[in-house]
Amino acid sequence: MANAKKIVVSNKEDQIKTIKSVNFDNITPIIKEDKKLKTSNIEDIISIPKDAFKNQTNSDPRFTNDLVDTIRASETEISGLKTTNSDNSKLVNELKIDQYVGLISHIAPLKLSASGNLTKFDTRAISEDLINECNMSSANSKLLKDNSVKFVVKFDVPSQATPELIREIMVENEITSQTKLKKILNPQDEVLLGDKIAKMIYGKIKAVKNEDGKEEDMFVPTDLTADDIQIIEETLADAKRMLDAHNKSVKDTTKDQNEDNVMVKDNLANLGL
Repeated sequence: MANAKKIVVSNKEDQIKTIKSVNFDNITPIIKEDKKLKTSNIEDIISIPKDAFKNQTNSDPRFTNDLVDTIRASETEISGLKTTNSDNSKLVNELKIDQYVGLISHIAPLKLSASGNLTKFDTRAISEDLINECNMSSANSKLLKDNSVKFVVKFDVPSQATPELIREIMVENEITSQTKLKKILNPQDEVLLGDKIAKMIYGKIKAVKNEDGKEEDMFVPTDLTADDIQIIEETLADAKRMLDAHNKSVKDTTKDQNEDNVMVKDNLANLGL
């Protein structure tokens, strides 16, 4: 019996007592945290302010009927002014400012890129409404749209800006015409060649003092007569026709050369070369 193995008898009751006496303090904080999550306010958990969705602005790039009526009516009135005088120049400036006020307040809620541009979708929608709904020329619509976007960026116009706020900003910065607006928004812009030629032939807008001694933006024509201008326009038209003929000739020649090259290549291929 000297080599007999010692048999250890397990006391199950003692083991159970040992298990019951295990300290669960280490996991208590986790249990408490879970209970806290279940009873917490959901707004506190995801940190969304209670009024986050209040006062949402309209971000539809398409014009409202009121905006269409405003811009179209002013554009029609501007187009109907045939003579250049102090009263008409003042009226044109006021109508243009009305257009800018309406469009700027419309653009303010729209999303701009990091570089301060509208999305392609919004740009197309606004351009189409200006041209198709407001009867504005492509050049004028682009100028109005581009300057309005630049205004929003430069003056950090809030998305909920009202037309009254836009006017206040303009008054504070002495913006009373499209010319003054362009100077503020594009101080470093170079004068385009087309603008230079147009000013040399037809004239330009200048600040002129009225009867009260206040400066107003007025169109001042050149000293050229109507006959002089007609001769210049005909000369430019003749030069344009010659340029078009030249470009067409070059295009046709290039096309013929390409066709000759293809024919030579095909012949060489047929000869196995």
